[in-house]
Amino acid sequence: MKHNFCTKYGKILEICKQYSKNLVNELGNTTKRGVVPKFSDLEVIALSLTAEAMSIDSENCLFVRLQSYKTEFPNLISRRQYNA
Repeated sequence: MKHNFCTKYGKILEICKQYSKNLVNELGNTTKRGVVPKFSDLEVIALSLTAEAMSIDSENCLFVRLQSYKTEFPNLISRRQYNA
């Protein structure tokens, strides 16, 4: 199951990168002031789409599941940042 989530996430992230070339900077973020996040805007979108594709229907379930992916997602954002 762990490998399946990471594989799907990787594929969805690549699709997001292909379709957003003119919308984000080289780090995968939209232009905005402030600190550059470690987990890019595109990565957040890909994470959300992956959860949706895998029928993870609640944010709580997603973040509980992500606790076991610390090594695969070393820069994972917090649940509060995800909501922002």
